[in-house]
Amino acid sequence: MTMGAKRIEIVSQSDVWAVAFAGESQVIGGYAGGDIRRWRIEDGQQQGPTMKADGTVWSVVVSQDGQWIVTGDSKCKAMLWDAATHEKVREFTHNGNVFGVDISSDGTKLATADLNNVQIFSIPSGDRLLPPLPHGCVLGVKFSPHGTRFATVSHKQGSRVYSTDDGNIFFDSGQSSCVGYWLCTPLAWSPDGQQLFVANEGKIICYDLSKPSALKWSIHENQPQPSIASNGRFIACAAGPSVSLWDCVSYKQIGSIISHTAEIECVALSASGRYLACGNGKIITIHDLRDVLPLGYFERSVSVHPLMKLASLTIFMLFLCPA
Repeated sequence: MTMGAKRIEIVSQSDVWAVAFAGESQVIGGYAGGDIRRWRIEDGQQQGPTMKADGTVWSVVVSQDGQWIVTGDSKCKAMLWDAATHEKVREFTHNGNVFGVDISSDGTKLATADLNNVQIFSIPSGDRLLPPLPHGCVLGVKFSPHGTRFATVSHKQGSRVYSTDDGNIFFDSGQSSCVGYWLCTPLAWSPDGQQLFVANEGKIICYDLSKPSALKWSIHENQPQPSIASNGRFIACAAGPSVSLWDCVSYKQIGSIISHTAEIECVALSASGRYLACGNGKIITIHDLRDVLPLGYFERSVSVHPLMKLASLTIFMLFLCPA
């Protein structure tokens, strides 16, 4: 591990192909050969035993409550792991490489994309919740923030948004947002789930699901298919050896370009947006984005469950009107 003023580097023996954050203090890397390793950001030390998939790990995600990890690999498997024990809980066999995985915000559902189909399963039982949904050359899948929908993106058939309840297609972009055949994360949602951001070579497309039109803005010209991650306030867009940051409302570039010496294969943002992880070669580089962005981009509004709101109101009323 090496440290500088703005970055931390975690070096391993294998190439990293997928990264995800576990809270604000740890990062998980998926590697060639099937290793899944958990690292502490502060000092770069591995946390817990190495998990082992059957093949190269193309995709990894951690549930918001930190309880579950899901991976997709080159041996046609998606795997559900207990994040506390690092033990495998469930295994799901597919018909192709599993390039995309995601977990719903409430931690009860997982989605997988295997080039031919998108599938939805229950956590932790592993029960299939919907039949396989065909989508040719699908490369990524992402639940909306509230989990009522999920989006996919394809190399040949563009982007779609499905209902999580019944699998019906809510939105279909057609071929206007086909992405390059590249191992990346080309999807992100706005916090309210009304806008879908799709990254393509040289541009990001924003689909407002309540309107027929789409907005586009140019990024990273003459660079390969980008990978994006978002905390709802801004988008981190990695293409080639550099990362640019974009405001989700104004679509303007913010901060400065973050440069690497080698092409970035995968990218992730921590939930607050403070940390950016970039995987290239055998290195995961962690950037503290407070060095390049105003603090307002990292503030998070905490969503409160309706029952918690009711309980808080009840306590408040009892305080005002004691028996």
